[in-house]
Amino acid sequence: MPDNTDNWSEVTKQLERIDQVNVPAISAASQQFAKASENADDHNTSLTNSVKALRNGVWEGEAANGFFAYVDQVTTAGDKVRDHLKEVSKDLDDLATQLSDIKNQVSSKAQDAEKEINARNAAAKTKAEAMVKDDPAAASGVITAAGTANHNTAHAAAEAMNTLLQTADQKIAESQKLMKTQIEGGYSSVPLPGKDGTLPQQTGGIHSNGASHNGGGGGSSGGGGGLGPSGAPPSTTPPGNVQQWIQEAIKILQANGIPVTDADISKIWTIIEKESGGNPNAINNWDSNAAKGTPSKGLMQCIDPTFNAHKLPGHDNIYNPVDNIIAGVRYTFSRYGGFDGHPGLKSMSHGGGYQGY
Repeated sequence: MPDNTDNWSEVTKQLERIDQVNVPAISAASQQFAKASENADDHNTSLTNSVKALRNGVWEGEAANGFFAYVDQVTTAGDKVRDHLKEVSKDLDDLATQLSDIKNQVSSKAQDAEKEINARNAAAKTKAEAMVKDDPAAASGVITAAGTANHNTAHAAAEAMNTLLQTADQKIAESQKLMKTQIEGGYSSVPLPGKDGTLPQQTGGIHSNGASHNGGGGGSSGGGGGLGPSGAPPSTTPPGNVQQWIQEAIKILQANGIPVTDADISKIWTIIEKESGGNPNAINNWDSNAAKGTPSKGLMQCIDPTFNAHKLPGHDNIYNPVDNIIAGVRYTFSRYGGFDGHPGLKSMSHGGGYQGY
């Protein structure tokens, strides 16, 4: 802190604010989104290549047309997810560059002000020392005048720094808005096969005997017995992967006021890994919940009553991975106050084993 400056704390306050901007963390997040975009593209390419051989007259008829239409819907959703993730990655990369520049400008404002004040103090001291014997009052006035000028310099620097920080806040808010934007037409908009009753019957083609190969399907049509109102899991795996499902669910949760961020991805992933092994069609038929007729289902192993109590409007399929994550996370916040209170994560953070929630 320079001498003879009664308000230098205004400057240090702005420096403390800019120190809280973690540019490396933003750059790391940009790389994570870029990787997720690449994964989405790889998934689409693999799916397209897998189906390509069937499109050339190998499988024809109503069932084939329905299947190919569904694959096209999945790949279109994948393209939108990929493009949005890529857009967010570039935005974060630009944000990191902009914030790094702002941090440098803020630091320069403080350094320039300190140099100016120190130079003024040195000149005032020299002048006052030359005057003090003949005119002590005048010498004191020189020091006082320097202090007033120093006050103005510090205040001007703090104001300029604050303006830069407001610009930083605005850019961060704009970036957060983009990250929170729900992906219109993303994977959550693609119905699971059989969910809406449109899964086509086999009509020849590869299975020339025309036999049906339908699975249980989602909803009550696949249920019965002790499987609960949502029934048995579908016979097919939804499009996407765990990383993409988590990221899409986070955006929807954020849009609905749940305080989750990309920093929570690893926590959600740990719960999924321990609960279902990443299988969105997982169902627990052997524990006490199953004995009551409400087995745990999906990625985060929700029972039907818990899922129904914590799902969001338009996300009401327990076997849809995005919908299941949404309900599981909302339940975690409702019952435990957040991930820190989750019994499994809490136990693991203290060196213990995972515990169900």
